[in-house]
Amino acid sequence: MRGRALGYDAERMAFVFTMTYGARIVDFEISSTALDDLDGTKSTRPGEREAQFGRLREAVERVASNAFEQQGKPNGQRVRIFSKHVKSL
Repeated sequence: MRGRALGYDAERMAFVFTMTYGARIVDFEISSTALDDLDGTKSTRPGEREAQFGRLREAVERVASNAFEQQGKPNGQRVRIFSKHVKSL
């Protein structure tokens, strides 16, 4: 289920957000490249990442759910989403 959008981490070049699994809060990050792949764009500016995430949130959450399931529902670890996860849709 939907959690919070925490924002863009320019150092990691990834957007950080949470989702819930039951009572558990799961941390996620999606790379800039994966966001651009979902959006069909390239080189989105850091200041535009939050709006981009907002537009793509439903698609990002589907990818995140799939990645979470594929990685065996990791506990206490951030689930990282890369282009390969987006391209496998």
